[in-house]
Amino acid sequence: MSEQARVESVDALKKFRVALCKFAETVKVGLDEAEAEIQRANLWLNQEQHRYWKRQAEKRAELYARAKSDLSRKKTQKTAVGARLSYVDEEKALAAAERQLEEAKQKLANVRRWTRLLDEESFSYKGAAQGLNLAVEADVPNALAQLDNMIAALEAYASSAQPSEQRSTAPAPLGEDISRPEEPASMARAAPAPPGVAAEAYQKLRERTPSQAVRDGTPTAEPGFEWLKADQAGESVREVLADLDLARTPIAADDKIVVARGAWNHQRIYLERVESPTAGDSGWYVGFADDTEVGGYDAVRIADLLAGRPDLAVAVELPAGCLVVLDEACVEAVLDGKGTLLWPSAAPDAM
Repeated sequence: MSEQARVESVDALKKFRVALCKFAETVKVGLDEAEAEIQRANLWLNQEQHRYWKRQAEKRAELYARAKSDLSRKKTQKTAVGARLSYVDEEKALAAAERQLEEAKQKLANVRRWTRLLDEESFSYKGAAQGLNLAVEADVPNALAQLDNMIAALEAYASSAQPSEQRSTAPAPLGEDISRPEEPASMARAAPAPPGVAAEAYQKLRERTPSQAVRDGTPTAEPGFEWLKADQAGESVREVLADLDLARTPIAADDKIVVARGAWNHQRIYLERVESPTAGDSGWYVGFADDTEVGGYDAVRIADLLAGRPDLAVAVELPAGCLVVLDEACVEAVLDGKGTLLWPSAAPDAM
């Protein structure tokens, strides 16, 4: 292609990444503080206030009953000459005890009403905040992974871009044939690269593998994409991988594998297995083996993978650190955890 990408500043993406991390951290802190405040209010109402006013209601009910008994007794008492005694003080004490009892009952009713309202509002808030919480825990890590891939791809492109080769105008040595037929640009191919150079180029694919946070934030689901058919691969993939001198690691059928969205419909893909501390995570990732931008991630069970690609049953048993590059129905390269090119012994083409 005669057109070239115009990369003016990768720093802008890096600054945006930093800003996105700060935004996610601020949102997370705000959500945590709001949750803590709800819990404090719930604790204050349900335990402190409810317990206090319930105890006050019981005590004031006893005082009211005692004041009422004192008034009844005073009304029946008489002096030595048969006159009735004054019970004004007892009536005032009874009225005060009644007011205090009503206050305690009202406070207790208010606590119960506000507890119910707080529960309703808390439920509504958590429903509204759930989307934001999921965005911080899943969407932001996915976005950060895409930014990392974009930054790595742009930096690799900028570092590998070279000025066009200029033809020498010096006379050719005697006996050298300088005539060379023009070769169409579409037919031009790079010279075979030494194994070390090819392995280094394949190693850069590992930079496109998502982080553990992205893996943990991608839930396992039913396959929502079309798998490559097994008959497209034939026996070549299975035979190449079976001949590798590597220890095999058994893997559970329900373990998950993370797939770059759209990778299974792509011509060149790579599979890498990383060490995952999460239970039920195989560590395997399937991504684009070129500069195709990742638009998201899916996660399926290993059993779902092998249902569409049984030829990869040998691949998923390779140990952590292995990287397999597939080009349609062929194995293009295999690297071990140390970055050594295991197959082929010399790469046919530089990436």
